[in-house]
This record gives sequence, C-alpha cells and structure tokens, in this order.
Amino acid sequence: MQQTANKILKVKNVCSGYERIRILNGLSFDVYEGEVLGVIGPNGCGKTTMLNTLVGLIRIDEGKIEFNGKEVSKLPPFARCGLGIGRTFQVPRPFVGMSLLDNVLVASVHGAGHSIKDGEKIAQECLDRVGLGDKAKLKAGELTLLDRKKLEIARALGTEPKLLLLDEVAAGLTELEVTEVMKLVEELKKENLTIIWIEHIIETMVNATDRLMCMAEGKNVIIGKPEEVVASPIVEELYLGVQEDE
Repeated sequence: MQQTANKILKVKNVCSGYERIRILNGLSFDVYEGEVLGVIGPNGCGKTTMLNTLVGLIRIDEGKIEFNGKEVSKLPPFARCGLGIGRTFQVPRPFVGMSLLDNVLVASVHGAGHSIKDGEKIAQECLDRVGLGDKAKLKAGELTLLDRKKLEIARALGTEPKLLLLDEVAAGLTELEVTEVMKLVEELKKENLTIIWIEHIIETMVNATDRLMCMAEGKNVIIGKPEEVVASPIVEELYLGVQEDE
C-alpha cells in the first residue's frame, strides 16, 4: 500500500520543544493515505510532543511539515484542524457537564465549521461510529473510562479529519477493553481514514497497524513492518536493554 498510495503527511527534519528544552531533534517520516502508522518508544522520547507539533500546539524551530501537499509548519491549530488534522488526548478532556451529543457538536461546529442543525446530525453519526449513539443524551461526566475514550475519538471525528492522531487511547483499559478499541480503529481504517496511533502496548501496535515507527531522543530510529520493527535489535535495546555481543 505504501508504494502506491499518496503521501498525506511529510515531516522533514523537524525540531521543536518547550521554551529552551528541545524534544524533537530532526524528526522525519511520511504517512500514506489510508494507513495506520503506529508509534512506539520509551517514555520521554517525544511521542506526544510530536503530536502537539503536528497540530500546531508547539511551534517548530527547524524543519517542515506538509499536509496534503500544503506546508502547514506555521499555521495555528484551528487552521490545521480545518484542513483535516484531528487528534485525541491521552487523558480525555470532555465537557463533563454537557451531553455526549453537545460535546461532539462543539467539534463539528467550531472544528469543521458546520451549522448547529447540520452539526447535530454529524455529532450523532460520530457517536454511532464509536458505539455511543444510544448514550447521546447522557452527561459526559457519567461515563466509564472506556466510554470517555470513545467520546474523545468521537469528538475528534466531529472535526471531520483526513488524518486522525490517537494518543494512547488504550491506556488504563482492561484487556477486553483494549480489544474493543482495536476493533474500533479497524472500523475507522475501513472508512479510509489515515491514522497515527501512539501506544505503549506493543502487541496492540503489532496487530493493529500497517507500519510501525520507533522513536528515541526525538528522532525516528526505525520504521517499517510492525513485526520487523519489534524484532529489530535497536528496539530490543530501547525497551529491554538488550545489546548484541560485540
């Protein structure tokens, strides 16, 4: 697929961080339309910083980001959202006193630019897509962790993304719940949605992604087929401290 599909995202030698602390150090990779790219790496390697940089929450110091053939390196978050880059957060951030429908409605109106009437229809469709359609009138504060994670995805879908960035949506869930999230991502992929998915659960990344990228010290150290990446010596060293004999 990667050899024939178009590149929807190009990240070239990107450096960024927080004030004087640089986190990303020359990060480069491409993402192809319709694929699920998994991202793994040890804590502090820059995975979430990478997502924050892609959506414009963090400015880049060097390098370039292209989305759908357009350079977006200097665009603010709302402009990138309007072009089709949506994201979830590792810790769900719903409006707890609002209904699920209204939570997604906010994304549809302010993210995708729809009217309230059209936004309500789209919000309901997004809730149906993640399996929360029958809970549309519930307050977000009443949800379980799993359903909050689903709502987080629904809110991102409400912005009508062409590229969806998932930040550890399986974190804190039980094994059965993780399986449910994997099935949800698979369904989204069938809709030809392109996804970058950060997760610490290696088995999930191997089973649910088309390609896998491992980051370390703010760089892409290896990218390729999931099984090959996980079996590589550099990943074994990063996660297990295993080194080849000299």
